[in-house]
Amino acid sequence: MAYDYVVGIDLGTTTTLACYFQNGKKKLLKFAGGATMLPSVIYTTENGSVKVGQVAENNGGTNPENMIRSAKTYIGNFELNKTWTCNGKTYTPTDVAVEVLKEVRREFIKRTRADENAKIGAVITVPAYFNDNQRDETRKAGTAAGFEVMWILEEPTAAAIEAVHEKQLDKKVFVVDIGGGTFDLSVLEANHAEHTYKAIAIDGDDRLGGDDFDKIVQEEFIRHIEDDTGRKLTNAKTSGLEEKDYNSLMISLLIGARTAKEKLSEVQEWNVLLPNLTTLGGKNYDLDFILTRKSFERICKPLFDRIFNQINSFAKHNKNFRLEEIGHIILAGGTCFIPLIHEKIAQDLGIIPDDELPLGQLVVSGAARLAESMTGVESDSEEIKLSSILPHSLGIEVVDHANNSFFDKILKKDSPYPCFETQIYETTEDNQTEVLVNVYEAVDENEKNISAHRFRGSLALKDLPAAPQGKTKVEVKFEFTKDQRLKVTVIDKQNAKNSKEAFIDKTAKAAQNNSVSPIDMVLMIDNSGSMCGKRLQQAKEAAKNLITKMFDFKTHRMALMTFESKPELLSPLTNSPKILADKLPGIRDRGSTEMVSAFRMAENALENSNRQKIILMVTDGYPDYPAETLPITRKLRHNGVKIIAIGVGKDFNRSFLDEMVGEKNAFTIKNMSELTATFERVINALKKGEL
Repeated sequence: MAYDYVVGIDLGTTTTLACYFQNGKKKLLKFAGGATMLPSVIYTTENGSVKVGQVAENNGGTNPENMIRSAKTYIGNFELNKTWTCNGKTYTPTDVAVEVLKEVRREFIKRTRADENAKIGAVITVPAYFNDNQRDETRKAGTAAGFEVMWILEEPTAAAIEAVHEKQLDKKVFVVDIGGGTFDLSVLEANHAEHTYKAIAIDGDDRLGGDDFDKIVQEEFIRHIEDDTGRKLTNAKTSGLEEKDYNSLMISLLIGARTAKEKLSEVQEWNVLLPNLTTLGGKNYDLDFILTRKSFERICKPLFDRIFNQINSFAKHNKNFRLEEIGHIILAGGTCFIPLIHEKIAQDLGIIPDDELPLGQLVVSGAARLAESMTGVESDSEEIKLSSILPHSLGIEVVDHANNSFFDKILKKDSPYPCFETQIYETTEDNQTEVLVNVYEAVDENEKNISAHRFRGSLALKDLPAAPQGKTKVEVKFEFTKDQRLKVTVIDKQNAKNSKEAFIDKTAKAAQNNSVSPIDMVLMIDNSGSMCGKRLQQAKEAAKNLITKMFDFKTHRMALMTFESKPELLSPLTNSPKILADKLPGIRDRGSTEMVSAFRMAENALENSNRQKIILMVTDGYPDYPAETLPITRKLRHNGVKIIAIGVGKDFNRSFLDEMVGEKNAFTIKNMSELTATFERVINALKKGEL
């Protein structure tokens, strides 16, 4: 296809950049005010018009309920089905991406004086660890915004293209790319002379990035204000503010946190000054707070640990390369400006990362360079040749003769595009005339349990010959095409003319899922000393009813833990009700009610989940350390974990329960005999989307 113009776009979680070549020279697209970074934020006005970028962020400061930011975190995740409603208009993450990309197109046309109907080809970048759903939704957003989407390019590959070109590298390149919401690791074989880039290993986390650091710093500000004023900022009610003013306060603190994080990459300490921040107790409150780099590194240690543990594991244990083969480490993404990341990588891997290149511009520059090479619109640049690999294994649900489901891989992680594989399967029932092929993407490469993986879509083949079980065979073929789309074909081996072929419908639901988004739930049972005798026995009986009669383990998973003076994880996430039920008789009462470490354990149990995360807690007492309990529950809720708490008996403080989890998710009952009925209320409310 011929294009009038081409452009590279780094569609980021927090900011978006665009780059193009003009007269053979690379140029960053400028947005309002001459800025080269467009905040990936939209705002809907009362009349329904949509503002994008800095103007949206400015409007959202006073009306945050009508602003959407960091939507890329949820794009393509059909299990969560995240939406926002602003001034009566409902948006999906893809809708938000469309609005941001429309703004890019408008500015590109204005800056280049292009015709409104010009054909503009775009290379749009995505994290390497993005799955096919996420890539496909990004492609759809680009098309809906008016671009001709030429290629969906992995961000580390884009960074490598630019770095290799600028520094003429020709060895294995290790790319660490940490953006606003995602974290990618890639190793590529690059050859500057031949313009080839071959990915040989990838890893990452599509739920970890700069936004997580911002939230932790925001929490530090909140703790300071609470200590300074004696006001609890858990929610609008506890703060004494109107809902609108409370939301505005939280946005201001988040923006202040991001600024502090960025400044601490340049200086050892930063004085956070936010005058007239809010009104508390009838008085104007000014935030005046000094945050040091050391303090920042201390409070963000859990995030740094996750990053460095994953980098070290990938670098030292991946079978596709050896650390001594790495010639260069390239850092990309705004979060890599944090000095500790550079220092710790050099210390742990023994290779000093390249810090001479513009970290924030590598990805978009590489995308523009690829777009240019694909068309040669403005120059005689050599065609760039890419070889990408699958970020996740793909397979199907297989049911054995005992009706147990498990995940069977067909295409394996790190297979190069394009690729295909076939497997032969047989019927499991007598006279079976139809097979339903449920396609899944691996979340944990070593897990066989089907519920641990992401459902992708279904394909049914009918009119099979009636025969005893095992006699009828079908061939399932998975093919990843050159344009990185998954095509599945099912063929009747008895009659080759009977076949079904389709690109998987990524918005479909598995037949057995009944359109309910999968849940990962941690059931937390208080087993402190006050839960003695009949009370604990009734709690265990209610928990057994929840596990064996109410919870759908075909769709969801549950973990079980108890807490007293210290917590105990009795079972990690599982879809086996028997495993959980067998743990209940051994629960004994002892100790006090220490919730802080209990919530931390629950957080760890849910850490690797890509589903809706829920903590369901049963307790009969006030926690040992209430002041320390509220920040950890606030953090969990900010990170998307739904906490539901059931307080039992007259000793429980209802107002504290409301503070801890929110009024909507707090339940109180007079005695433990009501717990089974309350569990049923909770499960029904979850099914209806009322919690």
